[in-house]
Amino acid sequence: MWANFSGMPKLLKFLTAHAAFCIVFFAMSVIPNDSFSIQGRHVGYAEWWSSGAGVFASLIGLVGPFVAWALVSKQPYARATYLAFLALAFVAPLPFFGMLTYALPGLLVVGVGAFYMYKWQSVRVYFAPNQSFKRTR
Repeated sequence: MWANFSGMPKLLKFLTAHAAFCIVFFAMSVIPNDSFSIQGRHVGYAEWWSSGAGVFASLIGLVGPFVAWALVSKQPYARATYLAFLALAFVAPLPFFGMLTYALPGLLVVGVGAFYMYKWQSVRVYFAPNQSFKRTR
């Protein structure tokens, strides 16, 4: 797996590490503390969960490391899973928090991610079957 990670293009390596470290969202949601904020307003642990923010943060925290593993192990579904992860993070929670107008920028992020994952040459080479572990740019 380390050979695959070192052979990733730099931006894909960053996105993979970012997805892996999303486990922090899960940890921060399940460990009770009073440092939560929703739309700039301080909220307690119970309100964090009852508002739905805790559910989304935990879901992102659990899905992120799985997505990172799929990217590093070059699973056939890895790119689609990453795009679903982006949609989960940038689009799915918005209607629940009454911020539907931000769905368009979120969809734009998913679209840029799709372009990078499926059209960017170095990423296509990385995911090509039967490739040796060589560094790509």
